[in-house]
Amino acid sequence: MDYTTPPPQMYYPQDFTPDKEEKKKIRRNYNTIGIVLLVVYAVTIAVCTACYWIFCPETNYDEYGMMIIGFKETIIGGCFPAIVSMLTFGGYCLFSRYRPGELFRTEKVKGGEVFRYVLIILMLQQISFFCTILLSTAFYRVGLEVPSTNMVYEHTPSVYVADVISSVILAPIGEELIYRGVVLRCSAKVSQRFAIFFSAFVFGIMHGNPYQFVLGFMLGIPLAIITIRSGSLIPAIICHAVNNAFACIPTIVGYFNESVSYIINIIYIPLFLIIGIFAFVPEIISGRMKLPEYTEYHRKRTFPILITSWSIIVVMVFFVYDLITSVQPVYIPPAA
Repeated sequence: MDYTTPPPQMYYPQDFTPDKEEKKKIRRNYNTIGIVLLVVYAVTIAVCTACYWIFCPETNYDEYGMMIIGFKETIIGGCFPAIVSMLTFGGYCLFSRYRPGELFRTEKVKGGEVFRYVLIILMLQQISFFCTILLSTAFYRVGLEVPSTNMVYEHTPSVYVADVISSVILAPIGEELIYRGVVLRCSAKVSQRFAIFFSAFVFGIMHGNPYQFVLGFMLGIPLAIITIRSGSLIPAIICHAVNNAFACIPTIVGYFNESVSYIINIIYIPLFLIIGIFAFVPEIISGRMKLPEYTEYHRKRTFPILITSWSIIVVMVFFVYDLITSVQPVYIPPAA
């Protein structure tokens, strides 16, 4: 399909109100998205839970109560979900007879545009960092925290190598195949603008905690926009990989020198905010980031029909449940 010609209408009725048959076709399209997400969710949980139970039966903590992530935990929690996503995408292509090569076209991929979006992504990464601090402060004020984020990596080379492979290589490919390759592509058949925000929302909430939801949603919007503009997943994968790579650098440097790692984190904030603004403002002024059209036609075929999709409802219940239950009362260790 041509991502660049709005509106990307999959159906062409004579009036704005969809008839029963059209609603059924659109609902089937949304159900496809939901089923793919359910498969990824269920298989990832099943595989990771089984592997944790077999290979990591005991959880280790440091003196501050932080969970210690070793090599096995990094492989299971980092690499396996991405591999499941890739395999699920392969199954989706097989059953839908979709040719995945269409997602990797290069005709409209422009190096300068990709570079600008990388800078924008890195800027949003810093903004989400401030949002996380605000959220964390608000949670602690009412006696809440997100325990799943209280972890440290075991200081061994194998752990850092596994983390880089999962974060910089596997995760960008696996996640982009699902969230831009399936969620965005399928929902854009009805409305590109709706697809941009819907895919970003799903990308954020699937991470299972409020901190990563903010980051995922914020990054998901430009990742979706550049996918639509280029008609390819290549720019989004590059942006995603670079974002994760820069996030890994302080951790890797910290293996050798924690003071330098701290300095890098401090430098990141003003550096990426400034260069990101210089990339973002021209994109806005020039109209290159202008959102696709969203008319009455699209309004009647997006959210009102989306909420009647059984698979979307089910997967959203799971995602929202994970997000809510990730926030728990602050753990206070018993007195010695």
